[in-house]
Amino acid sequence: MSEKTVLLLPQMREDSDISSDVPGKWNEQQSTAFHNVATSLEYNAPGAIKNISSVPTMWARPLTFEMVLYDRRHSMRSQFIDQWQGMLAAVALAEMRGLPLTAKLVELGSDKLQGVSFGKSLFDLKPNYGERNLYTLQNKHPWQDLYVFLYEVEIDNVRHKRPVGMTSPTTLVVPSAEADWGKLPWWNRELQRLQAPQAFLNAEEQALLWMWLRNLSQQLGQYGGNDTALNTITGLIVDFQRSLAQNQELQPEECFSTNEQFFGIPINRGALIALNKPVKAPPEPSSVALIPSRVKTGKQLPLLLYDPEEMPKVWGVEPQNIWLHEGQTLASLKPGQFAHFKERWVKEVNLVKKDDLFFPELYFIELEDGLPGALLPDKKKNDVIRFNNKPVTPLIPLNSMLVDYFTPEELVEKITFKMQNNGKVRLILNLPLSGVKQKQQSYPLYKEYDLKEENCLGEQLPVVQIWPNFRTEGWQEYYTFYYDSELGAKAFQITIPEAKDSYDFNVGFGKYQLSKSPAFPEVFPCTDGQGNLIGMILMKSPTDINKNRDWKVGVDFGTSFTNIFIKLKDSPEPLPLKNLQRQITKAAPDTILNALFEFFIPENFIPQDKPLPISSVLTTNGKNPNHEVKLPIFDGRMYIPNNKTFKPQEEHIKTNLKWQKGNTEYYQLFISHLALHISALAAESGVKSIQWAISYPSAFSHAERKGYVSSWKKILTDLGKTTGITHKYPTPNDSKHLKTESLASAQYFADYERQDLVYTTCIDMGGGTSDISIWDSQKIVHQCSVLLAGRDIFSEIVRENPSFIKNRLEDNFGGWDRLHTGAFNAKLDVWLRLESENWLKNEREQIADEEDMKGLVTVMAIGVAGLYYYVGILLKVLKQEGKHSREGITPVYIGGNGSRFLHWLDDQGNFSPASEINKILSRMLSSASGFPHSNIETVLTNRCQPKDEVACGLVLEDSRLEVRDIKEDDRLIAGEACLIIYNINQEDVPDKITANSRIKQDDELELKDFKIPELVELPKFLCEFHKVLKELNIEEIFALKDYKMSPDTKDNSELWKRTQRALEDILIKEMKGKSEEIRFEPPFILGLKALLRVLAKDWAKIKTPQK
Repeated sequence: MSEKTVLLLPQMREDSDISSDVPGKWNEQQSTAFHNVATSLEYNAPGAIKNISSVPTMWARPLTFEMVLYDRRHSMRSQFIDQWQGMLAAVALAEMRGLPLTAKLVELGSDKLQGVSFGKSLFDLKPNYGERNLYTLQNKHPWQDLYVFLYEVEIDNVRHKRPVGMTSPTTLVVPSAEADWGKLPWWNRELQRLQAPQAFLNAEEQALLWMWLRNLSQQLGQYGGNDTALNTITGLIVDFQRSLAQNQELQPEECFSTNEQFFGIPINRGALIALNKPVKAPPEPSSVALIPSRVKTGKQLPLLLYDPEEMPKVWGVEPQNIWLHEGQTLASLKPGQFAHFKERWVKEVNLVKKDDLFFPELYFIELEDGLPGALLPDKKKNDVIRFNNKPVTPLIPLNSMLVDYFTPEELVEKITFKMQNNGKVRLILNLPLSGVKQKQQSYPLYKEYDLKEENCLGEQLPVVQIWPNFRTEGWQEYYTFYYDSELGAKAFQITIPEAKDSYDFNVGFGKYQLSKSPAFPEVFPCTDGQGNLIGMILMKSPTDINKNRDWKVGVDFGTSFTNIFIKLKDSPEPLPLKNLQRQITKAAPDTILNALFEFFIPENFIPQDKPLPISSVLTTNGKNPNHEVKLPIFDGRMYIPNNKTFKPQEEHIKTNLKWQKGNTEYYQLFISHLALHISALAAESGVKSIQWAISYPSAFSHAERKGYVSSWKKILTDLGKTTGITHKYPTPNDSKHLKTESLASAQYFADYERQDLVYTTCIDMGGGTSDISIWDSQKIVHQCSVLLAGRDIFSEIVRENPSFIKNRLEDNFGGWDRLHTGAFNAKLDVWLRLESENWLKNEREQIADEEDMKGLVTVMAIGVAGLYYYVGILLKVLKQEGKHSREGITPVYIGGNGSRFLHWLDDQGNFSPASEINKILSRMLSSASGFPHSNIETVLTNRCQPKDEVACGLVLEDSRLEVRDIKEDDRLIAGEACLIIYNINQEDVPDKITANSRIKQDDELELKDFKIPELVELPKFLCEFHKVLKELNIEEIFALKDYKMSPDTKDNSELWKRTQRALEDILIKEMKGKSEEIRFEPPFILGLKALLRVLAKDWAKIKTPQK
């Protein structure tokens, strides 16, 4: 092996200041020897090294750096200056560039380091200072306190902080030899050293660095440094500045960080304090702010998207040039600081990451169009998502916060679903951002999803509905209904972000939710059974309605049914009951139908061809027990019963709303929902103002009338605040818009049917009352309301014989014999509304000769004839009082849903002027009045349906009728003698009333007793009724069995004895208390009702054959 000389150090220059000696021999040298060695090395010789690292001291690196920087002749000076500049630039631009650079303070004199041999050695061997120190420290050696800079790098997916440099009292900073500066652009990984940074900086960064260097040089002279050292380092700083671009417009106060501990700790030793604040660019508007739609601008905090990994690549822009907020850029805000800044800015901006917008899993419905009422991306622009080769409907796996910034239509345009070759689904979200320099830029985000079996929501879906399905200015009443279809944990659930009132309840195995929102819901965030968000359903914006019309609305709130008419210009018409619901999910049709009828608002009212009138029935099913003030829909809703499924005996079904004492809460809920529903239909039709007209029976007590008008006022006042409609309601003295049912009915016949009311009686026969008005020369002379109507002349009769309903009316749905009075009447009303017309047409004639049918017809005929007999009494008394001068009975115009019972009294099931009952009624008028007999017809409505008359009459204007104030003159005419006993000052004061006189009602008095000692006129009536049957040879209506034709009660003593007993029962229950709370009834009518009860029990003894 040949000998070869190997150089451990570069060879000496020929003009070296060092003389050689015998190799291997130690020589004693002067203190300048190391300096002479360094300056005598030939660095350009072959095999030259990158750094000097062989100086034998622990402080070799900072001392070598000092030596080179201070020696202008040193051959490595330019390389060291590049590294020095590179580290200063890294410190200066650390915040702006988001460099993961931190600092640690090393106090060599601390007890901690003095207890470690290495630390003690460092302290003992610390360099001397004198001519090259840039600062001094009080009571400390300047080398005693130093800072080590650490740079965070990732190694094998683990982040580590590695030392990359330190501070020095003589050079400010010293970069470590062969440190790892990660992705710092001016770190040369191949050479393992920093380079001069200028070529890697843009103009803005150079100008900011120039400003930072100026501040550094200005501060150097303030900390007791050596002039030679200060001049040297200041010169190097100035040279560095000259190599940089500058911007004279920059203001120093805008250029430096406000973070006193950006590097993790404050750097505050001597002149090093100038390193403590890196630069920041003058704040610019955010580059990553989401550009919201015009209608959403300013309604939410700005949304800022933080995506430091991908955004610089997508836009081709350095991260330090992509601004976030408050001077932070994508470069300066490190991922580990995200949570801190999100919380810090929580009241200013909404800082989000991609994962905040995308949900981790994609859930889907196993139906192609599983969300018919929702908004999904256009099928023409999106791939059909398939699972097991079947098209499915996705829940959009995005955060619903996006709807705070875009309308559903705008958001869905930014969404694209694409099927990938690997079977995954890619969801692409294109967001418009403010962009660099405020040049708006689109930014695409995407996430790929596996279609998993466990994320399949199946084919059976919960019911989700919204009412009403429109939008108009001022409307703030939107209701969302959810029913899980008893699917349990399999059903997804929804939340309504803007709900002001929401109520969850369970019925059986079903889970329900009812919510009210001030605006139409734009999105339903969906959750699983554990409450985890799994996606969202976007809502298509409903039609915007312009309001430019006025309506007049007439409401006839009846005992059995309620009717509504509207007037547009000059044409009255029934309220059009449109379907205003939005069906969101493709749930089973039967499930939807049943759920809406029982717990929400039906999509369609039945029967669909003639939805009006609606039943006066309320349901409180699913009511919120926590509501002190009861709310419509939540606590009570109009109920649209189906004949086959209606169970009025259920606790939540409320009937007889108009008359049952103590249930004002229920009728108020009913008319609240009714008024809300009418308002919605009006708003959907572009109505800006509604003039309401309402009717009431004159049989209402003073307190009932006052309370009824007050209820409407409160309800309509409240609706004015939430519907955007001006609601004009009648005052107690507004005779134009607050009318008795008798007057409204008369106006219908006069102004709509164009009948003359020269000398006429109008009767509106409802379920509970018959409202009577008598007219002479188009002027009203008397009006009254009697509690004898459809329920008395039919419902209460057949209630005594439920088998008749089952076998004759062929209705087998529901335990008629087990229903209490109110429930029975309500259920029968529904049957009559839906089925009676067909029954009369197809069945009535077939059983005309059956004993049970003949008996029913007789009792019904007595009831109607008795009402007419009472009208005859009225005509007689009015003649006696001089209210009119005519000697004759009047034609009768009769309407109301009770008028249909006239058809039952005709064998053909179709009442006409030729019907025998018409002749009987005419004779009853003449018999009671004493006027000559004449064949006067009873006229039914011919342009509308029964029960339309009052509602239609309410909206008619410019009546030909003359209505005067007859409050004092329209007191009830008794028709039968009675004795009223008032309690005045603790004394009984009797008031004897004759049959042909009026009943005085003093609201201030307490009625102690109401007696009808003897029935006189009623027996006369029954006798006259039977006379007519005989005299006119009536064949369709039959006499009572065993009845003796005599007005003397002794001749039919048993019948009248039982009637008197039934009458006393009525008087005891209904005719005691404060006068203003009592519904006064004519004694004749009270006696007639008692008689009908007795006859009904006798009829019930007739056996009805079973079918």
